[in-house]
Amino acid sequence: MASPMTLCFLVSKYDEPRRSGLIADWTSFEDVGKSFNGKVLTTAEYQRVEDSYISAVGSLADAVQADRFELRNLVLNEPPPTWLGAAYDGRSVERHTALRLLRRMLRHGLISCTLESGDALRVAVETDFYVSVEIQPEAVDCLEEVRRLGLHLVSVACGEEERDATTAISRPVDGKFWEEVAQSIRLSRGATAILERWAEGSCGYRWHPVFDGNLSVIARSVRPHSLITAYLETNVQWVSRRNLLPAIEPAIMAEEFPVVIFSRSIGGVAPEILVCKEGVGPPTEAEVPPGDDFGFFLWPADDSTSIQAVVPGDGGQSIQ
Repeated sequence: MASPMTLCFLVSKYDEPRRSGLIADWTSFEDVGKSFNGKVLTTAEYQRVEDSYISAVGSLADAVQADRFELRNLVLNEPPPTWLGAAYDGRSVERHTALRLLRRMLRHGLISCTLESGDALRVAVETDFYVSVEIQPEAVDCLEEVRRLGLHLVSVACGEEERDATTAISRPVDGKFWEEVAQSIRLSRGATAILERWAEGSCGYRWHPVFDGNLSVIARSVRPHSLITAYLETNVQWVSRRNLLPAIEPAIMAEEFPVVIFSRSIGGVAPEILVCKEGVGPPTEAEVPPGDDFGFFLWPADDSTSIQAVVPGDGGQSIQ
């Protein structure tokens, strides 16, 4: 929805005094049980307001005949609920599922995305219990139903929608891709680590360290619609379990890049991976994966030498 004629609004429960901060008001599900202006927010009251948001977006979807939505700019900081199924940027879901996901985003916030129905409607949950809505000018009359539900609308400038990296990469993950990666590994002076990403966030990716140039297990395991990035010349350092924490502590405390830790693979079994965020501090002994030998490397910078492609909807091709 990049049309210059697109109209954008913030939908909220706040009138002007509450929007400006003159009157304090609750802003999330975590506020249930707290008092605001002498009145305790109950679960029932929260549910009533949340229902009005869902009804508002449902009415907009009805008005513009939006029966399917794509998940765009998906961020997963928790595993997706089982009822959602496979979660990846660009996934198309029915209206009912989109509204159910909208409710979860309002209430929990660990999953976020933009719900987009072609050029007709785009919806996203913002901070402090705001919902952004983008519609075409001919649909402006349907906003009256939003007001009838007791919600408020504020017109805002439309920002340019950012796209996930998978939308900018057309090369498929196929036999030729894996052959090129294998060839590059043979010529590379460093190790290779493959990042499989289907969404942003801590639950939207997994790392595949490459052992002995064997890509067959990785090629068979990548999930459809994922962006595959083979980072060449990765500086992997190997240490014993006893020396792991002292070895990684300087890198973690430098607060530049996360540190990726993995145990040495034995018998083709995929290694356990631990990613330590920058500036958080070293992991505890209990958090370190089992094993006696470990490799670790800094999360590669965006301009690192790499090869990228996207797994087709029916999965990647295995190496023969």
